[in-house]
Amino acid sequence: MSKRPIPVLIGDLLVKSDLISLGQLADALPISQKTGLPVGRVLVSSGFITEDRLHSALMAQSLIRDKLLNVEYAVLALRKTGEKDISLDDALREVGWRSEYFEFTNKLGQLLVEAELVNPDQLEDALQTCFNTGLPLGRILVLKGVMNDMSAYAALTAQQLIRQGKITRQQAMEALAVSAEKNTSLEESLALHGHYQVQQNNAVRLGELLVLAELVSEIDLLTAVERGIVDELPIGQVLTQAKLISYSTLVDALKVQELVCARVLNPLEAAEVLKLTKARGIAIPQAVSEVTKRTQTEKSRGLTMLELLKMVRLIPDSDMEMVLQQSSRTGTPVENILLTTGLIDSATLQVALRCHQLMSDGYLTHEQAIFALHHYVWSKEDFQLIMEKLGWVSPQR
Repeated sequence: MSKRPIPVLIGDLLVKSDLISLGQLADALPISQKTGLPVGRVLVSSGFITEDRLHSALMAQSLIRDKLLNVEYAVLALRKTGEKDISLDDALREVGWRSEYFEFTNKLGQLLVEAELVNPDQLEDALQTCFNTGLPLGRILVLKGVMNDMSAYAALTAQQLIRQGKITRQQAMEALAVSAEKNTSLEESLALHGHYQVQQNNAVRLGELLVLAELVSEIDLLTAVERGIVDELPIGQVLTQAKLISYSTLVDALKVQELVCARVLNPLEAAEVLKLTKARGIAIPQAVSEVTKRTQTEKSRGLTMLELLKMVRLIPDSDMEMVLQQSSRTGTPVENILLTTGLIDSATLQVALRCHQLMSDGYLTHEQAIFALHHYVWSKEDFQLIMEKLGWVSPQR
């Protein structure tokens, strides 16, 4: 990543912008040092500056820090906020400044409010944190618990499709509401309304592959996606620049992604291959051989109930080991342990058992069972309806 510029102190910025005098800053500094309070907070409590003016200055300081605004424009805009009692956003427009990231963040926030995924107060709080910390808006909203990462990812995708002219703002709002309600991807929600058809080419997105392989967290992926959209950079480049993955990991991930497109591997197998190459330092061909052999073995004997849950990523490996040990030690059925420990809810367990039974009886392949269970986990639709939508025959119960 590029070096940060030399920090601009908030007091200096306020003096240069004529929002406070040098004497007022001189009075505030000793109090700040003695009490440990930030200089800006001392200036407000002393009545030298209003809360709104300080907020504008902190936003400007954050934009300078992230190389989105130079000091000269910041000073001009902050003077305007004092002279005309306007927001920093309006002042920046008056002085002729425009930042792609600043505009993107504001538009994304407006879209989230219009889609009723956040309320105006939540957005204002998140924007203040966003500009104070330099973290992207989507990540802030997830960290604050305002929305989950899937909804935030869907909003970023919607904003990108709007910019590309592939969907309208109204279509995006409708799809975001459905996506949040049903926990589906934005593309699935758009397709449901007939607005946008995703090309089915057996592909897996690079970021999703890295998350499946547990090499990147979902929250870090969300941040990278937002930065990538704004800066028009490939997600892989953003991840390597942020040192979230190494260049060699990126190269391996791209190679494995190609194997998915060529139908050599499915996405879950690809994630296992990538995980093996990093964990054991083996070459991709060797990892592919091991994973495909394991898959063939599982196909020949069928998946166990726990393996089915693992493939859908419902039960972490550590918890699965605990369940197996407890079942072996006490003789308690695995299903009972899963329920009593809260690792799975009753409705999901019943659907998982149904999928496993259909697979064992030959009505579903193990790939179809995994897909059907995964679809249920995300949509929570009636299982029989899911089977009908997929065109798969199953005996009525």
